[in-house]
Amino acid sequence: MLSLASIPLLSLLFADVHLANAADSTSKAPQPYKINVDPAFIEETRRKVANFRPSVELSGPAWAEGPPLEDITNIAKYWKESYNWSAVESKINSEFSQYTISLPPPGGNYDLPLEDIYFIHQRSNRSDAIPLLMLHGWPSTSHEWAAVIPELVNPANSSQPAFHVIAPDFPGFGFSKPARKAGLGPAEYGTLFSGLMRQLGYDEYAVYSTDLGYVIAQSMVVEYETKIINHITDFYLVIPSETDTARYNANQTTFEETAYISSMNAFFADHAGYSAIHSTLPLSIAYALNDSPLGFLAWMYQLFFTVNDSLSQPTPSDIITQALLLYIPGVYGNIRSYVELYSLENFAAKRKSSVPTSVLQHGSLLAYAELANFNYPREWVERNANVTFFARHDRGGHFPAVTVPDSVVGDIRESFKVLGY
Repeated sequence: MLSLASIPLLSLLFADVHLANAADSTSKAPQPYKINVDPAFIEETRRKVANFRPSVELSGPAWAEGPPLEDITNIAKYWKESYNWSAVESKINSEFSQYTISLPPPGGNYDLPLEDIYFIHQRSNRSDAIPLLMLHGWPSTSHEWAAVIPELVNPANSSQPAFHVIAPDFPGFGFSKPARKAGLGPAEYGTLFSGLMRQLGYDEYAVYSTDLGYVIAQSMVVEYETKIINHITDFYLVIPSETDTARYNANQTTFEETAYISSMNAFFADHAGYSAIHSTLPLSIAYALNDSPLGFLAWMYQLFFTVNDSLSQPTPSDIITQALLLYIPGVYGNIRSYVELYSLENFAAKRKSSVPTSVLQHGSLLAYAELANFNYPREWVERNANVTFFARHDRGGHFPAVTVPDSVVGDIRESFKVLGY
């Protein structure tokens, strides 16, 4: 592994001078935090967008090779002329209780000098509130949970369970600083976030996971089995067994099994190119994307569009904000997370855990019909998980907390009622 000190240009990929008020990195106690991105950085970013050089677009189906030129051109115009980061920043600061914390590096066989971890810690006023750690993926941050946090924390109906929500940004995402050494895999992330919960005084807690956060949660339910009271996930990824694959090849799988395996095959064959690059050449792509905010937006927008349910179309402001939250810390830190998190081995369960597991499935109306059937049989999940709650919905896609937040909140509540809360 190359030393960062040996590559001066990497300072461009890790620069945090635009974060004007990061908390004292020597402290191990949570420090209150308000987002305060340097306006000069925001203006420099806007100028780069204004100088966007469009690509040539050949005729063909929309989105087949990337976001349509018209879409990106229109977003660039909006970003240059109308987008208001200051309003977004003020909204987040006013709605959420934010902190940073410097946690001891995960112990074990390597040294990882982590910087501050940013997290939302939205506490309920209820004495019986349940601590809930929410783990995002890429291209997301803790902001993915913005629509579900208020009702989880303070439900309108007092008979519903309430939660203390803890939503960290992963290192290199949002307002968490990037790791400065390699080695932050699922187990190390699990140690990091279990340490966060312990530092906050939560001996037992629930976990909600999606996307790459699911990989981390799968490690945590094994390593911290006695601490986690419920693992709720909208992204339980079942890897078909050799027997499943043989039955599929022999046309002996059920309609449900066939649809799921076919969708998985289609995704990895035709839509997962971004993950291969993130996993193998993250620095190469980071140089390009870090220099072009609009280029980075287009890169993540393709994936976002591919897996997002069409019932929730992001506004130009939404998609710019999502891109900026990953662009502000420098994109290498979040893109590189795939090197150590993204693999079929990591998605597969290490062993069956006794932790109660609540699986939320969300169908969708996607631009790519071949990807719309990621609904696996409950029996497949039960091979490796203690399934206590299982809900299947027609809509929602890969970002249900954004597209159908009321449904997600309802399912979280129901999953706890089944457990007697």
